[in-house]
Amino acid sequence: MDLRKLEIFSSVARNQSFSAAAEALHMAQPAVSIAVRKLEESLDLTLIDRSGRRIALTAEGAKLLSQAEAVLEQVEAIEQSAGAMRGLLEGELSIACPSMLATYFLPELLSGFLGEHPGLTASVTQAGTTQIESMLLEGQIEIGVTSADTDADLDLLPLINEQMVVCVADDHHWARRRYISVEELHHTPMVVYESGYFIRQQLDLLCQEASVTPDLRMQSNFLPLLVSMVKQNLGTTVGLRTMAAKEPGIVGIPLSPRVKVPMALARRRGRQISRANQAFLDWAAIKL
Repeated sequence: MDLRKLEIFSSVARNQSFSAAAEALHMAQPAVSIAVRKLEESLDLTLIDRSGRRIALTAEGAKLLSQAEAVLEQVEAIEQSAGAMRGLLEGELSIACPSMLATYFLPELLSGFLGEHPGLTASVTQAGTTQIESMLLEGQIEIGVTSADTDADLDLLPLINEQMVVCVADDHHWARRRYISVEELHHTPMVVYESGYFIRQQLDLLCQEASVTPDLRMQSNFLPLLVSMVKQNLGTTVGLRTMAAKEPGIVGIPLSPRVKVPMALARRRGRQISRANQAFLDWAAIKL
């Protein structure tokens, strides 16, 4: 159905006049009459009684007017919403991120972006890098944080390149060490991320290469729990240098050999994403 014809019919009905409707719509009166006639023909209904000196709606016309005005109001609302989103006045930024980066890096980045776009909101999903890459490639999410070393079919925007450290309680017997060798992790009690997180993958790779087997006392993707267990000396963990710096009661000791953790904002290559998500990537490319 032609929305323009509904708009013309609605104007004629409200003004109770073809000529008044034509003036309001900046149209010629014959064009208004033709549009209403074509609408009636397409519906096979008589909508306007033209037998009197003033036009009047038929019962069918009155019912259609109510429905037409509801449709036109919805169309106007959609147009206003689309216009707002084009101007980034509203919408939602949605991102998936590992918990460590979501805790220690993402707040500053998001607060800067959302501060410049107060009409936007943000939704953050916590997941490991392996899951995030699968979600990106399967179209479940539009942007996420993953390893900058990935070989997946993703476009990457470098985010950080942090040193990986062994995190211990500040009263742990290693707390004053300058570095910890990977070999010293053999049979060491540890509380670590579950498989699927990049930093856990790095730990597993280092231990495998050195034929080292830590004593994994607990595995969890819940970062506050891991931090609490380290502070209580249940075990050590591995994390980013920033984590140790921002967590009171925890000391970060570099591994030997030194290990860097490069992370990046990612999107599936060639995929069209929402204006809010694209705006965030564009903004981050300038700020990072």
